[in-house]
Amino acid sequence: MKKIEQRDGYIYVEYDEEYSIEVFVSTSKHVFEICQTKNCRKVFVNITHMPGKVKTIQRFEIGVQGSLIFRNLIKVAVLYRPEEIDWFAETVSKNRGLNAKIFSEMDQAMEWLEIMP
Repeated sequence: MKKIEQRDGYIYVEYDEEYSIEVFVSTSKHVFEICQTKNCRKVFVNITHMPGKVKTIQRFEIGVQGSLIFRNLIKVAVLYRPEEIDWFAETVSKNRGLNAKIFSEMDQAMEWLEIMP
């Protein structure tokens, strides 16, 4: 299941199904449209309950596709399980112009996005 909500100053996305590039791209495009409509430049993505492990090639896809969809227009914080974080998707996306960062702590992610919990 995915949840997309407009919150005070940002768009909140929660995803708890297995990773799929098709769902990632369609959800990202939908979130981008919402950001444009609502004039919002911050996105908080919570994937801590997404089952399984995301493979290296999939992390590459996430970084490439995320940067193509959001470019330099939006700041994205991703909350993920600490044991799964390797920063590869973050590095790939940053190298392509996306202002994104992966976190294991919600408070740190919200602070980086400059939003109040």
